[in-house]
Amino acid sequence: MASDLSRIRNNPLLDFSGVELKQGGVLLDADFNELVAVVDRRLRATASDVLGRSTVSSTTPDAFKIELQGNGLRIGRGRMYVDGLLAECHGGPAADAAQKQFDPLLAEVQFPNPLTYATQPFWLQPAPLPTAGSHLIYLDVWEREVTHIERPELVETAVGVETSSRKQTVWQVRVLAEGAGTSDCGSDDASVPGWAAVTAPSAARLNTGTHDAPPGNND
Repeated sequence: MASDLSRIRNNPLLDFSGVELKQGGVLLDADFNELVAVVDRRLRATASDVLGRSTVSSTTPDAFKIELQGNGLRIGRGRMYVDGLLAECHGGPAADAAQKQFDPLLAEVQFPNPLTYATQPFWLQPAPLPTAGSHLIYLDVWEREVTHIERPELVETAVGVETSSRKQTVWQVRVLAEGAGTSDCGSDDASVPGWAAVTAPSAARLNTGTHDAPPGNND
């Protein structure tokens, strides 16, 4: 379910760097949302320009490190920047609460255990892992909108309605179905079997138009 927004007016070609509210002026949702869009674009551009298209945080060097664990995969905790978006693997909770850790950098509690392929938070029923062959494992990252339909706690209890929605960065560790063949980490994207199909832009198109409504009977 999408949020009810009055308008989306951010235009990167205008090079706006912020939004300033006027004294006594009316505050609209469009003003706040435009500011969020301006800041988000700046952060994504900065991360890509400074860190590169995909970079693991130096403070969490094992972020999204993939290791074999029995018949499954283990996903390392930490932060990784992908096309300017911050993907974070928070790990999994421990059975013993005493094992909880504290992150002094962000002043928050950490989960001590790595995640597994089967327990990743944004893919509740992952595709079965291949049982043979050499395959490419990759990290898919994107943003999505979250409303009170997905997170009921967004309804403000003081007024009984949802006052705002959220943007959420989600990720999935996926395995390319096609065999990797002779590809390795240094291979060009075009030489990886099946990669072009996975990363191709959506072919979906939206058509809009108007039509005359048939006359009605007001009786």
